[in-house]
Amino acid sequence: MGEEVDPDAVFHLFILGSHGRCWMKIERKGITLILAVSLMVTFVGPNIAVVAEPKTIGKYPIPDHGVLELNVPTSWKTKIHKPQENMPPTIIFSPAKGNDFQVTMMVLWGKKEELGFNRPEKIEILLEKDGQKLLSKTVETKIVFKEIKGVNHTGYYFSVTDKNPEPGEYRYMTRAGIGVGNLLLHVTVLHRVKESGAVKDTLSMLREAKQTAK
Repeated sequence: MGEEVDPDAVFHLFILGSHGRCWMKIERKGITLILAVSLMVTFVGPNIAVVAEPKTIGKYPIPDHGVLELNVPTSWKTKIHKPQENMPPTIIFSPAKGNDFQVTMMVLWGKKEELGFNRPEKIEILLEKDGQKLLSKTVETKIVFKEIKGVNHTGYYFSVTDKNPEPGEYRYMTRAGIGVGNLLLHVTVLHRVKESGAVKDTLSMLREAKQTAK
C-alpha cells in the first residue's frame, strides 16, 4: 500500500475498498511518464516557514470533451493511464522523490441524456457511498464532508484513517469529487501525514480546475 510507483508499471487502485482488506493498496503494471520536474521547496527565517511551491498549468486532452486544465505543483510527477482511446483517463500525481503521497484523479463524464450528473448533490451521494464502504476499516465511525468551493463549481471531500495499516501502507486517505464543466473529477489522495501538503495542493488544484475547448 505504500511503495513508490514504478514508471514502467500498470496502475490499479482499489478505490472502494471492496477487493480485500487493504483499502489503500496499489498494484502497478505500466503507465507512461509525461511530466517530471525538480523539487522546489524553500525554507525562510527562524520559524522555518515554507514558501509556496511554484505551479504550472497542466493541459490534459479529454476524448470528445475538450481539455482539462489543472494548476499543478511543478515538482509533482504526472502519469496518464488510459485503458482505451475513447475511455475516461486516470491522471496520477506523485512526489518528485519518494512515495509520501499519491493522487489519483479519474476524469469522468455522463451519458448525453444524463443531465446534471456532476451536480454537487449527486457528488455528495457518490462520496457517501464511497465512505460507507470504507468505514469498517477506518478509525472514523462516520463520514464528515467538507465543501470545495471553486470559482464556478462546488464539490466535497472527506478524510479517513486506516485503523490497522500493514507496514509500508498509507495510513490516511482523502477522497474528493467536483464537477468541472461537463466533467466529474473523482479524486483519491493517499498520504502518510495527516495534515499533508499534498491534500492542500490537491484541493487547490480542484478549486481552480477548468475545462476548455481544444
